[in-house]
Amino acid sequence: MPLILIKKMNEIHERLKQQRFRLSHHVWQKRHFDQSKNEDISEFKYFLDNHRWQDRCPFILEWPHLSITDMIRTRLIDEHIHRMLKK
Repeated sequence: MPLILIKKMNEIHERLKQQRFRLSHHVWQKRHFDQSKNEDISEFKYFLDNHRWQDRCPFILEWPHLSITDMIRTRLIDEHIHRMLKK
């Protein structure tokens, strides 16, 4: 590499070391999905209708599920089956 290019790269590197980068430290509040809460069900309904969350995904992924949508579907199905068997 030419000497001019190396010097330029070193200058850029020094400037970057001197700058302070501001990182976002905002932590989104996430919660466990509760199939008994209408708010949680309406959040999921919005996701199903629009293929995106309203603001961000508000739920925590729980083991053994691999995705939040599968976790919610499983919980809703389990709740529905439980209610059917109670009748």
